[in-house]
Amino acid sequence: MATISFKSKALAGGLAAALALVLGPVGSVDTARADQVPSVQQIIEALKPRKTRGLSVKPTQAEIERAKVIDDLTSKAASRGLSVPERQQLADAAADKPSLDFVIYFDLNSAKVSNRSKSTLDALGTALQDDSLKGASIMIAGHTDATGRSEYNQTLSERRADSVRTYLSEKFDVGADSLTVVGYGAERLKDPHAPRAGINRRVQIVNLTDNKTASTSKPLSDPGHE
Repeated sequence: MATISFKSKALAGGLAAALALVLGPVGSVDTARADQVPSVQQIIEALKPRKTRGLSVKPTQAEIERAKVIDDLTSKAASRGLSVPERQQLADAAADKPSLDFVIYFDLNSAKVSNRSKSTLDALGTALQDDSLKGASIMIAGHTDATGRSEYNQTLSERRADSVRTYLSEKFDVGADSLTVVGYGAERLKDPHAPRAGINRRVQIVNLTDNKTASTSKPLSDPGHE
C-alpha cells in the first residue's frame, strides 16, 4: 500500500503519539504538512475508486484474482486476526488502491483517540458518507515502529485501528461491517532504515472497492506504539 509522508511528535507533557493515517496516493494533499487536516473534498478525491476504463471492458484475470484475495481475507479479518502470510497477501493485493496520509494522535501507549484528532476523523467520516464513497469497503490498518516486543506492537496496532473504526461507525453513518481492521505491528515499516522512527507509527486507510471488477464480481466484503 503506497504511503506518502509522516510526522510524529508528542503532545505537551508526552501524553500522546502522532500517527499517520494512510489512505492511497491518488490524492493531491500536500503531505509535507502532515499536521494539517485535509478537507472533506480532498479526502473524497483521494479515496474515491479510480475510473480507468468503462464497465463494458472486462477486468483481467489478475484483477479478478486480486479482488477474490481481498474478498476472502477481509471476510476472515472480520471474525479473527489474520496470520502474518495473510496480512502480507492482503497488503500486496491492495497495493494499488486509493490512499492518503494524515495524522491521528493517540494517548501514550494507548488506543484512545486524542481529542486533538477528532476533527481529522470527523473529516474522514464526512467524506465516507459522500455518494462516491458510501458503501465502499474500507481497510483500517494499524502500524507501529519496531520499539518493544512484536506481540505488544501487534496488539497495539490492532487496538488503534479498531478505535478508528469504532469512532467512525458510532458517530457517522458508516457501517462497521464495511470497515475492516488489520494490525500489522512493525511488519511493514515505512522507513526500514530507521525502525524506531515516528514515521513508522501510523494507521492506514485504504479503499478496497474497485470499479474495474464491479461488473463481474460481488462487492468486496466489508473489510504505534511509543
